[in-house]
Amino acid sequence: MFDFSVVADLKQVLGWKDFWDLTEIPTLGSPLNDTLTGEYYQDFSGALRLDYISSLLPPNRTLVEYLDTVETESITQVLNTIVTEKEIGNFGKDIATNDVVYNVGRKVANITNESRFCGVMFEVKDSTGIRATINRIGLYLTAAVTNLDLYLFHSSQDTSIATYQFTTASTNSFSWQEIRRTLDFDDGAISGGTWYIGYYQDDLAAQTSQAVQYNAMNWLNGYCNQCGSDAKTADISYKSIRNRLFMQGFYVPAASLPAVGTMFDPIVAVKTNANNWGFNFNISIGCNLTQFWKDNRRSMKDVIGLKVAMKVLEMMKFSSQINNIEEAVKIMIIRDLEGATDTKNPPLNQKLATAIKALNLDQGNLNSDCLPCARKPKSTYGAIG
Repeated sequence: MFDFSVVADLKQVLGWKDFWDLTEIPTLGSPLNDTLTGEYYQDFSGALRLDYISSLLPPNRTLVEYLDTVETESITQVLNTIVTEKEIGNFGKDIATNDVVYNVGRKVANITNESRFCGVMFEVKDSTGIRATINRIGLYLTAAVTNLDLYLFHSSQDTSIATYQFTTASTNSFSWQEIRRTLDFDDGAISGGTWYIGYYQDDLAAQTSQAVQYNAMNWLNGYCNQCGSDAKTADISYKSIRNRLFMQGFYVPAASLPAVGTMFDPIVAVKTNANNWGFNFNISIGCNLTQFWKDNRRSMKDVIGLKVAMKVLEMMKFSSQINNIEEAVKIMIIRDLEGATDTKNPPLNQKLATAIKALNLDQGNLNSDCLPCARKPKSTYGAIG
């Protein structure tokens, strides 16, 4: 649901305000002082003074290290809570889990090597948070190959994004190899466009091997209608992938190929719905909101601030050094953590739960897959089964 890299971005939302007496506690500096919103963690509780926190830390722990750690832990826990709530509400679960594109049948026909670049193109649905993951890549080959280069290109990049070495000792057989490659519509560096995975036929010919075509599946329509009930079931799995990840076979003629490893002009790619060039893929489709949360990190201000405040105050409450601070501060800590009936101030954990629910509502209704209309309390509807 999210990559850990998002934590560093969310740590920029709020900062720690320096203590008023820098001779007692030196300035924290960047990144702890940095704040995108102009607000600070101390705004969430008057007890979050650096001198109070510092006095309660064990001798072997520095203030800077503690504050950095508590930010990281709090943001990670908040994101995990948001993910859990979405999954309980049936939002954000895997849309298509570990399905093969098609079930490999018997050998049909060898593909003649014509010095082309051959493969499969992918386009991720333009929908916030959709992530396709190619778990395994398979090839049906006539002979064993060692370190056959498979290239991953993107239409927006001049050179290959990645290269995978495919090795199999089998002849006239299908083989799988794990790659675990994610394809996002927007990962912060690449947005939209088309992905291409393939091989140079000259590399295949150099190892005296050919790819084998499998004709029972068409990239446009899925499985043939006359293949029986098993094929119809597999066709449903195929279409559950293709609804979010467009797939199609293609080749680039030898005369139109640039240097090896250089992206070709997409205009010269010849698309084909009836050829898989020996490829098959094990693919899962899910939701990953990493980039969405990075782009909308300011909206996370309250949940991050409340979680950090709660975590620090709990440390202060249970510290063995709590007697080192004045009684009024101890009362403030308890009132913030547990709430106060006289002022009708709810406890911090209740404020945090309310902020998370509000965030889920604010981040709903953006798309039907990963950010549908958020479920309100006690309602029973959902969007993804």
